[in-house]
Amino acid sequence: MVSYKPLCSILFPVAAASLLCGCSVFDSPASKAKSDTRYFWQDDGSGEANLATVAYSQGDFDAAETHVIKALQIDPRQRQALMVGGLLYEQLGRPNRARQYYEDIIIYGGDATTILGTSSGTPEKMTDVAKKRLRLINVHQTKLIVEDENGEKVFNISEEGGQKQRRSAIEQALFRQNKKQQADQRVPSSAEQLEAVEVLFTPNEQNIISRFLILKELAEKDLITKEEFLTRRMANIGGLLPLTNLPPATAADKSVPSPDLIIERIGVLKDAVEARAITPQEFSAERDTIIEALLPPNPRNRLKRKSPPSDILEAAKDLRKLEMLQELGLITEKEKIKEKKEIEKHIGINQKAPAEKLPEKKMEVAETKIELQAPSESDNSDTVKTIVIEEVKEEAASSFAPSKNAIMPEPLIPNVSSPF
Repeated sequence: MVSYKPLCSILFPVAAASLLCGCSVFDSPASKAKSDTRYFWQDDGSGEANLATVAYSQGDFDAAETHVIKALQIDPRQRQALMVGGLLYEQLGRPNRARQYYEDIIIYGGDATTILGTSSGTPEKMTDVAKKRLRLINVHQTKLIVEDENGEKVFNISEEGGQKQRRSAIEQALFRQNKKQQADQRVPSSAEQLEAVEVLFTPNEQNIISRFLILKELAEKDLITKEEFLTRRMANIGGLLPLTNLPPATAADKSVPSPDLIIERIGVLKDAVEARAITPQEFSAERDTIIEALLPPNPRNRLKRKSPPSDILEAAKDLRKLEMLQELGLITEKEKIKEKKEIEKHIGINQKAPAEKLPEKKMEVAETKIELQAPSESDNSDTVKTIVIEEVKEEAASSFAPSKNAIMPEPLIPNVSSPF
C-alpha cells in the first residue's frame, strides 16, 4: 500500500509558493498603476464625447447618439456629451429629452465654455448656451395664443393668472408715471393710484387698460411700428372712450399676460431667428398673431356699446376714469375733453348756450356806421373808416384764436422706427 504522506509533504509547499507568487503578481506596483490608469480613463468619458461631437458635426446622428449614450454611461455629468446630446435631440424632434440634457448642463456646467450651440460661433459659457437653447425649445412648445369658442384669437391664460398679470401691468405703468411727477409736489403713490384704479374700473375694464398699456410699451421699445400702434389703438379706442368711439374688439376685455411676458416672448422669437431655429416667416407669423390677439386692427366682432351715465354720481365716476386714463398716458387732453362733453351732455349739466356769432354782428354794426357817415373832403372820415374796420377784424380774429393757456394735445408716443 502506497503512503501519501511523503507526496502531500511535497505538494503542499509547492501550492503555497505558487499562491504567494500569484498574489505578488496581482499586487505588484506596475499592475496597480495599470489598473488605476484604466479606471481613470473609464471615469472620464471624454473620448466618447469627442467621437459624439465629430459624428454630430458630420451629420451622422445615429453614431452621435451612440457615443453620447456611452459617454454618459461612463460619466452622467460629462458636459460635452450633454451639450451634444441636447443639440442632437433638438434635431431629432425630441424636445423633452433635449430639455433634460440642458437642465443638467445648467446644474453641472460651472464656468466651462463651448462653441457648440452658439449663434456667433465664439466661445460662450455652457450654462448660458443651455439657457438660450431651452428658450428656443419653448418657442415651439408654448401656446401663448389659442382660439376661443367664437374663433377669436385670445391669450392662453387663466382668470386667476390674468388678474395677477393685469394688476402687475397697471402697477408698473403707475409706478413709471409716478416717478415723472415733480418732487416738490404731493402726488399719490403708485400703490394709492392702483387702489383707485381697482375701485373705479371693473375687472373687464382693467383687462382693456392692460392691453393698451402693453401696446404702448411695445411701441416705445420699438417692437412694433408706429403705424401698427396707431391702427390698433384707434380701432379699439372705444374701450377707453366709449361715448365718442366704436366699442373695441370682442376679446378685448379678456385676460391678458403681463407686458414682460409678451416682450420676452417676442425676444425669444428674435433669438430663434438668429439661431435659425425658426424661419423669418415663422417669426413674422407668430409675432403678428400675438399683436392681433392683443388688439386687432380690424375687429370682426365688437363688444356691446356702453350705456351713458344715468345720474350725477355715475357721471362723476366716469369723469374720474378719464383723469386716471390720462395719468396712465393712454388718452390725450383733446380726447378727454371730447369724452367729457358727451358725459355732461347725457346728464344735462354744464350745458352751454349756442355760441353767438359775435364777429358777424359786430361787422354788421361797423358797416352800418360807415354807411351813415356823410362823405367829407377831409381825411377824418377815411381815418374813422380804417379804425373801425381794423377793430372789427381784430375782434373777429381774437374770437377764433386759441387762448394762451389752452392745452394743446400732446403726442401719445414718441416717433419710433422698427426693424420688422
